[in-house]
Amino acid sequence: MERLKHNATAHLFDQVLDRAQTEMPEWYLRSAQEVLVAAPHILSTSGHRPGTFHAAGWSHGASGFKKVSRDGKSVLWVQPCGKFWIVERSIYLDAFYMQDEALVSAFGARPIWTRTRQAAMELAEHCDPMPWTPVTGYWADVGNVRVISARLPYRSAG
Repeated sequence: MERLKHNATAHLFDQVLDRAQTEMPEWYLRSAQEVLVAAPHILSTSGHRPGTFHAAGWSHGASGFKKVSRDGKSVLWVQPCGKFWIVERSIYLDAFYMQDEALVSAFGARPIWTRTRQAAMELAEHCDPMPWTPVTGYWADVGNVRVISARLPYRSAG
């Protein structure tokens, strides 16, 4: 089984980083001891062609770039972390809060990152609303909830 896991990982990812080699915050996906960097094969299969992507619908957000998902139930995010890009989404819990989730591998729940913003955006779109071939993964809770301050109800002091 371990050999199968290694072969599948090597085919889809071109680099495996120890957590200590990244700038991943301590609170972020606490159980993840490694990060997988997407290989060109996984990106080309998802439609990625360097220099051809047009970031339609993406806008600059507080910590990276964001886009409303196809079904409108979440927001896709790509954020820099050192020299890599994190692929995330935020799910609406209610009118005031969103739960952040990261794209992770089915082989050990390790986050899947990319080397460029363009590749992260394309991978996020490819995995919206659920990852499919060739990405063998899922969206996992990162351990963070966002407050949607613009939607908080106004309360007067009087």
